[in-house]
Amino acid sequence: MSIDGGSGRSIEVGQAEEAGGRMAARLRRGSESWAILLMAAAIMLVPASSAIASHGHRRHYRQRFTHRSNGPIALYHAALIEDADSGNILYAYNQTLQWPPASMAKMMLLLVAEDQIKAGRASFSDPVRISERAALTQGSHLGLREGEIYPLGELMKAALIRSANDAAVAIAEKIAGSVEACVRMMNLKARALGMDSTYYGTVDGLPPIPGHDVDYTTALDLATLARAIIHSTGLLQWSSLEEAPFDGGVAMLRNTNRLIGHLEGCDGLKTGFTLTAGFNLTATVKRGDMRLVSVVLGAPSNQQRFAQSAHLLSWGFDNFDRVEVLRRGEPLPVQVQVQSGGTIQPVSGSDIAVVLPKARVPEVKLKFDIPSTILGPVAYGDTIGHVTVLDGGEVMTTVDAICPVAKSAEQLQPLSSLPADNPASQLRLPRQPAYGIRENLPVATNPAAESR
Repeated sequence: MSIDGGSGRSIEVGQAEEAGGRMAARLRRGSESWAILLMAAAIMLVPASSAIASHGHRRHYRQRFTHRSNGPIALYHAALIEDADSGNILYAYNQTLQWPPASMAKMMLLLVAEDQIKAGRASFSDPVRISERAALTQGSHLGLREGEIYPLGELMKAALIRSANDAAVAIAEKIAGSVEACVRMMNLKARALGMDSTYYGTVDGLPPIPGHDVDYTTALDLATLARAIIHSTGLLQWSSLEEAPFDGGVAMLRNTNRLIGHLEGCDGLKTGFTLTAGFNLTATVKRGDMRLVSVVLGAPSNQQRFAQSAHLLSWGFDNFDRVEVLRRGEPLPVQVQVQSGGTIQPVSGSDIAVVLPKARVPEVKLKFDIPSTILGPVAYGDTIGHVTVLDGGEVMTTVDAICPVAKSAEQLQPLSSLPADNPASQLRLPRQPAYGIRENLPVATNPAAESR
């Protein structure tokens, strides 16, 4: 199976984005060598000149990093790395810069498709008839023919792994009735997720006119979208595959994300390329119990988007740790007097784990905002107060302190002796090795200066 390269010749599936990359490279007068693998790019480190402000629920660390190339070609126009669980940002550069997502628009398409499946309005096994519009879709596509029928799940897999535009249009028509209706669904979902700097005009990221992208987003919003996919869908089962059969083996889908199989723990997520956007990548890596998300926008080459993403993710794992602070149901070191008699010892209402610089682990504290006395009776799960996790004096997260048992006031019995007041308490956590945070972020050299 082949795709039309747009000039009367055929390009094998798996080469479409690379073909566009070669065009962009020629336009930028850069000559790249694929003999250099992802992490083999030479690196240089420079400190940032200023801090980046917090945004919404996310927390930024004061250690800031930025990038600088040795020549006129920027290594990326925006980048971000964050903890996939909390959304806390470990590093950000131009994270609110609006930029075309290109094929990463398909991430939102697939998220709303998953929503429709969860709601029972569609299923992975639903047959999808390929329309004339889908069959005529250009760019990176599978060459689907009008009238052919494929399961919805197969088309979703092709859109995610192979970035197939014709599959994306077919998905949109299936789940929403039309491409236009699906675009409206995508924008509504973006608003629901708080992606206020994002707009979708297409379902596949393909510019209606070459060089005139109509979709725009930010690194911050893409990280939010990635986290929604990670936590509410099963799409990583496909994005983690280097290649996968399409329609029972009629064709093989080669993953456009070259970090898969080459960077430890990488299992997603999506690439994007247009002449205007350059080379984009939203990636995620899980190692042990810690998962990070990275976004790189506007890299100058296919190689560099992977090299820079790998640098960001590897730096994150080298310098940050996930620390389990409290487990759901764990007793808290405070006591609460019930006025009608007896005391209770509240427990944590949920698990708390934080990702923070390894050298800062000893600075984490717990603050217990729990009254010393309450009216009874109380029931299991009743919220009694709150526990706040602090890094220095900065709030990281908050969890409810709840009643551990369902008992009437008469059934409550005194607990073992605990402090009468409930002050902020130092959290005792294992100390980490004293290597701490490096002052600079690894960055590859200017592509124009690399080996040819």
